[in-house]
Amino acid sequence: MAIRVLPSQIIAMLASRRHRLRHFLWHAVRGAWNNPQLTDEAKAFIRDKGWSPPDDRAPMDAEGRLILDNHSGEDFLYMHRQMIKEVNELLAQLGEPQLAAWPSIPRPADHPDFAVPPAWTYSDPSENDATNTAMAARLQRVKSDGYFDNPIAIWEAFFTRPSNLAQLSLGALGNMLEMTIHNNLHMRWAREPIGYMPSPNFDDTRAIDSKWDAADYDYLGDTYSSHVNPIFWSLHGWVDSCIDRWAAANRISDVAWVGTWTGKLEDGWTHGAPEAITTAVRRQAMGAHGHAHGEHGQDDTDLRDMEAIVQKLGSCRVIRNFYDLLRDPD
Repeated sequence: MAIRVLPSQIIAMLASRRHRLRHFLWHAVRGAWNNPQLTDEAKAFIRDKGWSPPDDRAPMDAEGRLILDNHSGEDFLYMHRQMIKEVNELLAQLGEPQLAAWPSIPRPADHPDFAVPPAWTYSDPSENDATNTAMAARLQRVKSDGYFDNPIAIWEAFFTRPSNLAQLSLGALGNMLEMTIHNNLHMRWAREPIGYMPSPNFDDTRAIDSKWDAADYDYLGDTYSSHVNPIFWSLHGWVDSCIDRWAAANRISDVAWVGTWTGKLEDGWTHGAPEAITTAVRRQAMGAHGHAHGEHGQDDTDLRDMEAIVQKLGSCRVIRNFYDLLRDPD
C-alpha cells in the first residue's frame, strides 16, 4: 500500500483558504468551548456567526477532563467521515480509485511507504528556547519505535477489541480516539513543516497570512494544513474504520447519529451530504464556476466571518492544535 497522491483539483480544493479555515475552526471552536478563558462575549460572537457547537457540545469540560456522554465524540467521527465521503465523491467524478485506509497502524520497519518521518529540531520563532527544546524532545519520543510499542500499539489493541467496543457508546469512542491515538498519530507522521504558521493565540490582531494557503503547507501537525497531507487520509481511514468495528461489536447495522456537527451550515447545505463541508470550493475545484445571483457575496461573507472567529478565539488564547501535545507532560 503506497502513499496516495491525490489529483491536483482535489489538492487545490483542500488547500483553499475556505476549506482550511473550516477544518481549523471546527477543531478550534469545539476544543475551546468549555475553556474558562473563552469569554461570554466571545461565545456570543461565535453564536451570532452560526459557529457554536449544538447544545454547547465539547470534548472537554472546564477542567480539561474528557467528556464521554455528550455525543461530542460522534461529531468528531461524523465530520471526518463526511470529509472522506466528499473526497471519494470527487475521485469518482474524476474516474480515480477511492481512498484507502490503513488496515492497521504501520509498525516500525514493516511498511517502508509509511516510514515515520524523522524528528527535527523544533524551532518555532513564536516560542522561547526552553519551550522549543522541550517540544523537540517530546517529538523524538513520539516518533520512536518504543512509542509505537507503548502507548500506540496498546491503544490500537484497545480500540479494535470487540469486547471493549461493546462497552462504549459511539460518542465515548470518538472522544477517546481523538484525544489519544489520533492526535499522537498526527505528530508521529508529521514531517518538518516549511515554516511555523503563527498561532492566533500569539498573533491575534491579524488574519492568518495567505502565504499559509500554499499547497506545500501540508503540515500534519496543524489543523489548518493537515488535511492537505496525503497521510491524513490513510490515518483517518483507520479512525473511520473504528466506527464500523464499533457497529459490528454492538450488532448495529445502521448508526443512528446524534452528533453530526460539521460547523456552520451555509446556504443550501444539509447534514449528511458531502456538501456539508465545502460546497463553494468543491464547486470551483470541479470546474463548475457558475454561481447563482448573490452566491459570491455569501461566500465572501462566510470567509470573513471565519477569519473574524479565528481572531476572536486567538484574543482569548484558547486555540489548541495537534502540535500542542508536544507541550504536554510525557
